[in-house]
Amino acid sequence: MSRRDTLKILEIDGGGQRGYLPLKFLELFIQQWGVDPSKIWQEFDVICGTSVGGIMALSLAFGLTPAEMSPFFTTQGPYIFSLSSIIPSLRPNLPAKLALIATNTPFYQSSGPTAQNYGSGLLYKTVQDTFKINGIPATLQNLKTKVIIPTYEFDTKRYVLFSNLNYPEFTGQNELISNAALATGAAPVYLPPLTMNGHVYKDGGIYCNNPAQFGKALAQMIKPTARRVCILSLGTGIGQMGFDPGIPDNPNDPPPQISTVEEIFSLFSIASTGAQESIARAFFLESSYTLQQTYYYRFQPQLDSTKNTELDNTDPDILAYYEQTAQTVFNNDIDNISTFIGHLSL
Repeated sequence: MSRRDTLKILEIDGGGQRGYLPLKFLELFIQQWGVDPSKIWQEFDVICGTSVGGIMALSLAFGLTPAEMSPFFTTQGPYIFSLSSIIPSLRPNLPAKLALIATNTPFYQSSGPTAQNYGSGLLYKTVQDTFKINGIPATLQNLKTKVIIPTYEFDTKRYVLFSNLNYPEFTGQNELISNAALATGAAPVYLPPLTMNGHVYKDGGIYCNNPAQFGKALAQMIKPTARRVCILSLGTGIGQMGFDPGIPDNPNDPPPQISTVEEIFSLFSIASTGAQESIARAFFLESSYTLQQTYYYRFQPQLDSTKNTELDNTDPDILAYYEQTAQTVFNNDIDNISTFIGHLSL
């Protein structure tokens, strides 16, 4: 249980299917810490996250364990990021992606009688089914700890923070948890925007892919006299988020000219990574070189550049790679992890 003079924040970045990476690390971290995984919410004053990290943050605050969240990536994920309700991980190849982009059609927008079995339809169904109590959709007020979840209100060009703390700067204190989750997880290009309450929402990564600073501010609002700060910040890896060309329909076809599309995706990846890592660097400097009682641990491995780490890759080999990477980082940094756990446990 968190002390009154200590702020404890858990933050999880966005990154699509790469969210499996911090999930596996969190499993190891909780095991090393020795706390009840079903009560991880009890150990933090604030749990925050963006995009898939926001979905994970809301799940933890709802009382789910990392193990209970794992099928979202291993079972549902291959069909969420698929063009088929029958074939998992059937992703559009490069020409198809270019055609979809040209017509402003999200890659994984499902339709027809099987819409709930793949793509965005399956994502909506999975999230909505997750956040229910006795069959009734739960609201943010049903969460077991405080949360803050960024998203972007596209129709009004407004940056939005969902939270169950009742301040005018926050939105949706009584909103359905599933709506907040889907609003922050509506990844542009990949998934359609969420229309809700007369507004259109797009992925929280447009606003802030690493909301650790918001988490700290919210914790300070809850405990204004606290002087110690412990922040566990989980990234989804440093590496190219896209744009994997996939397999051409005809191997003899000349490669299409995609320099502009590649550049756009590259700049998006650089901007998203730079924004989240600037926040991480600021907390690192504060915890390392100032007199503030700030204790900070950041999980953010450098990913193998030869791997396809695009956020929609759900192939078994990439999931195995993410799990092994989490284990390797954990093993190699166990001393720093144990020291940080010591600060958390005070």
